[in-house]
Amino acid sequence: MVRYGLLGLIGMALAGCAAQGTTGGAEQAQQIAVDYCEQEGGEVRTRQEAGKARQYCHLVEGRVVEVNLLYQTEGLRVH
Repeated sequence: MVRYGLLGLIGMALAGCAAQGTTGGAEQAQQIAVDYCEQEGGEVRTRQEAGKARQYCHLVEGRVVEVNLLYQTEGLRVH
């Protein structure tokens, strides 16, 4: 019985750690995508949409991709 309680506490502690690092990871991922965009010769522009600022990468070949989507589709990773 005590064993299951201890496992539950460990699980909750690990879940808390994962939740705390989420925001920093998102910001880091966005910066990686911005850097990637610029390395590829693109230009990052910010637009206001529904009260939020969103960044878009304007690539040389004419594609315009939202920075967070660029991070996902190009397989970029936070190190």
